Amino acid sequence: MNPLEGPGISLIAPHARYEAEPAVAPQQVDPSGAALFESVLKNVAGDANTSIQQAQSAGQEFAAGTRDDIHGTMLALSKADIELRLVSNIRSKVVDAFYELWRMQI
Repeated sequence: MNPLEGPGISLIAPHARYEAEPAVAPQQVDPSGAALFESVLKNVAGDANTSIQQAQSAGQEFAAGTRDDIHGTMLALSKADIELRLVSNIRSKVVDAFYELWRMQI
């Protein structure tokens, strides 16, 4: 069972199958983990941006009358909203952690 699936309700659309990324080879891992963290943040932000653009185009198509799938449009908009909130919360946590480190007395 995927971490994003519940006992009977899938949180991912049936056409978008969740694929876990392959593990990073030990020789490619940065000792500090900064490169891995940076790539994860870039992927999350990029996915959220793509989702927002798709939801925006779906909303515009629905408003123009070229699309009559209100359920799919609302799902796309809700998914984009959740991803944007996730990216915003991650950003806030990273900034808070930076300021905590900055305030530490040595």
